[in-house]
Amino acid sequence: MNTEELRKYMAGDASQQEREAMQQWLERDERNRREFRSLRTLRDIELAHLSGEQANRAAGEKKNNRYPLTAWLRIAAAILITFGCTYFFLKPAPPDRDAAMQTLRIPAGQRAELMLADGTKVWLNSQTVFSFPARFSATSREVYLDGEAYLEVSHDPAKPFTVHTKPHDIQVLGTEFNVSAYASRHGAFELSLLKGSVRIVTPENGQTLQLEPGNRAYEKENRLVGSAIADYNHFLWKKGIISFDNERIEDILTKLQLYYDVEIRNGNSSVKDMRYTGKFRAGDGIEHVLNVLKIPTGLRYDRDDETDTIRIR
Repeated sequence: MNTEELRKYMAGDASQQEREAMQQWLERDERNRREFRSLRTLRDIELAHLSGEQANRAAGEKKNNRYPLTAWLRIAAAILITFGCTYFFLKPAPPDRDAAMQTLRIPAGQRAELMLADGTKVWLNSQTVFSFPARFSATSREVYLDGEAYLEVSHDPAKPFTVHTKPHDIQVLGTEFNVSAYASRHGAFELSLLKGSVRIVTPENGQTLQLEPGNRAYEKENRLVGSAIADYNHFLWKKGIISFDNERIEDILTKLQLYYDVEIRNGNSSVKDMRYTGKFRAGDGIEHVLNVLKIPTGLRYDRDDETDTIRIR
């Protein structure tokens, strides 16, 4: 099911056949049910905060009501910060932390944009979990990240801003950077600094690394190392663009698995070390990406909808 089909079902505009297909899809996997609940809740939030006339019009417009999910998440995030609402996608903060912390979970294949209470702008990529407070304390600003985010941190020397990830803590005053730190991908931490200055601290061994603009930090042999940013196109994910710059097909498939929450089994070893450069609209779906990759690589694939598995042959 794509996002448009889910919205059609929630709007009551689906045919009997489409409703039956939706029920089967929901019964198939808990991940499907989570995605459906996410969209439904965000739609309810959006409708609840429109005026009565706007809500009635939005609820009644079948074909013209096309709110992008990113817009819903933007609205929802603003509501969370202002009103501290608690919905199914809000989970407790890390143990022994501020009880006012909220957590936003981004569904597979989607992204979100929000502004924190201090004016910091945050973009969140697919399958990212981001915990943040409704209001920061008087002395510090702390958030928690499992996934990928792009941050434009509001400058405030009196309140240092810290992003906690599983392997490292990122300390900043006011800066702009991209960080990828999915807990499920051990050793895949990477931070790219575009403006300002950051200090990365590894609590486990006390290692620190200071970065200057135009440089990135990543893990190599369990140590943080730095180098120049090689591909600025990667940050286009904020706009819904997936970009690959001379990347191995095997690495591309790994990223597609993470982004679209689907298992990919590569049974064709001859293509794994081939390299590809290109850009895709994330909303076009994983099969569009694979169909384009067919042309230069000759790879073929089969998809099993029952197990949500793609096999490369």
